[in-house]
Amino acid sequence: MDMAGKSERNLVWAIRIGIGLILFTPLVLGPFGLNMSEYPKAVFFRSLAELIFVFYVFLILLNPAYIPKKSILLFSVIFFDAILIIASIFGVNFYRSFFGDMARGEGIILYLHLLVFFIILLGLFRKKEDWLWLFRATVIASGLSSLAALLQQGKLASFYGMDLAGARLSGTLSNPDLFGSYLVLSIFLTFFLLVSERKKNWKAFWIFLIVLNFYTLISSGTRAAWIGFAFGIISIYVLNYRNLKYKTKIFSLLAILAVSVLILFFPLLIEKVNLEDSSFSRRILSIYNIEISDRLNLWEISFRAFKDKPILGWGFESFSFVSDKYFKTGYTIGTYFDRPHNKVMEILASGGIIGLAGYFLIFFILFYLILKYSKLWNGYNNKPGILFGSIIFGFFVSGFIQNIFCFDHIGTYILFFLATGFVNNNFSNLAGADFEKFGKPSSAGKIIIVCAVSVFMAFVMYQINIKPTVAAMYFPAYIRYESSDFATALSGYKIGISAKTLYDNDLVIAFADRSIFLLENSYGQYAGDKAVEGLLGVKPILYEAIIKKDMRPCNVYELLSRIDEWLYIVKKDPNYLGDMEKDINRALLFNSNIPVFYRLRGEMEILQNENDDGEKDIKKSCEIDSRGCNGNEAELYKMIGIAYFKKGDIESTIKNFQKTLDIDYAARKKGLPPTIENPGPFIDSVAIMYYNYFKDFKNSKEVYKKGIEAYPEYKNFFEQRLNMMMLGSD
Repeated sequence: MDMAGKSERNLVWAIRIGIGLILFTPLVLGPFGLNMSEYPKAVFFRSLAELIFVFYVFLILLNPAYIPKKSILLFSVIFFDAILIIASIFGVNFYRSFFGDMARGEGIILYLHLLVFFIILLGLFRKKEDWLWLFRATVIASGLSSLAALLQQGKLASFYGMDLAGARLSGTLSNPDLFGSYLVLSIFLTFFLLVSERKKNWKAFWIFLIVLNFYTLISSGTRAAWIGFAFGIISIYVLNYRNLKYKTKIFSLLAILAVSVLILFFPLLIEKVNLEDSSFSRRILSIYNIEISDRLNLWEISFRAFKDKPILGWGFESFSFVSDKYFKTGYTIGTYFDRPHNKVMEILASGGIIGLAGYFLIFFILFYLILKYSKLWNGYNNKPGILFGSIIFGFFVSGFIQNIFCFDHIGTYILFFLATGFVNNNFSNLAGADFEKFGKPSSAGKIIIVCAVSVFMAFVMYQINIKPTVAAMYFPAYIRYESSDFATALSGYKIGISAKTLYDNDLVIAFADRSIFLLENSYGQYAGDKAVEGLLGVKPILYEAIIKKDMRPCNVYELLSRIDEWLYIVKKDPNYLGDMEKDINRALLFNSNIPVFYRLRGEMEILQNENDDGEKDIKKSCEIDSRGCNGNEAELYKMIGIAYFKKGDIESTIKNFQKTLDIDYAARKKGLPPTIENPGPFIDSVAIMYYNYFKDFKNSKEVYKKGIEAYPEYKNFFEQRLNMMMLGSD
């Protein structure tokens, strides 16, 4: 073998190994950013894609045959990406559209990496046997994620807090909904492997993975994924119905009837066997009385945004801005959403009608190619191509249906482009590519091209992956110091925000969030000056984010107002209250339906000694907050008490806090759930306030006594506090 042939073979194997590693992206977790799951996955995927792209360029210079052949499916994907770019150029913030954020690590930059991944798949994996190895790696990765979910269920591991949903499993994904959508697509690929397999041992293994993933899918409690899975199975059945034997048709129809009856009478069955308290049963029962008002609110926001910009929408990654702009009183959602939980509505808002047409075009071509060419395909294991085609058809149907209630993420993106690549190279009549007309570069030209591409990709990798990740790592690394050494935590965060990365705004917002949280929870009481100086330094960056219409403007307005408030509390300079008033007025001009803006205005008015107006505004914030304290007087008085505490009026603080406790105790006596968040720490803080500020041991003791009655789980803690106070009072 000559040197060129050996180099070609080595490059092919290097790229194949890189592609194989990419398929394990859903398993990547770690303290590498502001998000422990989605961002690390994005960095891992992007870095590998950039690396193998350099190898791929070198490979096609050696042998142009590895360039994908012309196909309508490839053109449709490129067309959709082009629409996203054009829509973002004319959108609300192209920079944010292109680079995304550090929470999810998406943006157009991710789509370009996915396009590179897709093109390399088309160019290198031409044989149908090659795809089996890709599918095997993919479903093994999903099985490992399911094993992680079982460890969560057994309380043996949390995987950086990925089990935050309690009884619902999330595996190595950031929440159960993302985990469920990933598992559904993986199960269909495992079906594909099971049908294609010849060896009994491997068949048993694929059956095991199907059972394992199906169990964790059910345990994820992801209703959208269940519905998508059901539609996918139905589509497989419909496509294969004509080829079934008569007895099989009768048996399958009876099975469908039995399942339908079971679904119809499931609530009665659960009630009969007393399983209403099971988390799985509750999740199933919720489908019968499903509450989708949250989703409907988000979809209404998307549609209102679409009506204002119907052609090209607001640009990719724009929904966090759109949701803030179009949020209105009466919605049952929180104010901060970056996805409408509906892929169709998301594209409609971000890419307009042209973007949606491009999205539908990809699915139309996929379904057309599968239905037209799978019948002519040889298939595996002497089984007809239509069987394999129907499984892939079900894969795409399930993905589309579940995304009506959810959204894609890096795990499902990889699976989608993998299956799309399979359809492109197996279920189509590809046109040959004419490479001769381009000519072949000289050896020197090849070296120059490879060097240029390598240098460029190294720069890209450093700027979008390495540098931001190193900066973001200071946040999880220093968060452990918050409760014991606030100044050290703050110094670490400052290093992170001083790195000058592509995601400075995300880091600054995280810095401001952490600093204000610590100030408001008294962790930073001994470092207040340092904290507010740091916040003062980031104010210009936050103002610039507002001007540039960066993501989550309501959150930025809130942060600016809270920064002004704490600058006043620490420095006692009334000019900062003037700045706070200006920021709140600007915020209300942007959207007057945001509850927190009225609460902040109420706190500002109380600081200005306009107590009556302040209490009215805080009450108004509760009246328009359908998810928070609306109708909850306990939470209202708690908010008012906090405002007086910031002012230093302890007498008014304790008066309102006591009202909160009285309402909560009365509710608990009636067997009602708590009316305040984190009741234990709040009760403790009120008792300590009586003791420290008023030397009132009697009322302090009474608070703990009632607290034990209302919340027996805090009995030992409250009794320890009482004993300490008794020793101190002696």
